[in-house]
Amino acid sequence: MKINNRIRQFIEENGLKFGFVADRSNIDDSKFSRMMTNQQAIKIDEYEKICQALKVPTAYFFDEKFLDTKNYKQEAI
Repeated sequence: MKINNRIRQFIEENGLKFGFVADRSNIDDSKFSRMMTNQQAIKIDEYEKICQALKVPTAYFFDEKFLDTKNYKQEAI
């Protein structure tokens, strides 16, 4: 599952609206909508803002359940 789908699922499951999260993230509503529908990539700084708005750590949406490349595992440095 792609990261935007995971974020979208979280937003919907928590009864939030895209506009609310976009405002709290300081991201334009239409741009946020495009990111959530996979029409536009989410940049790192935008991802960090979204996580802050949702009050979750940045690692929250990164688990093995939805990573596309399950064979790649990076060792901790």
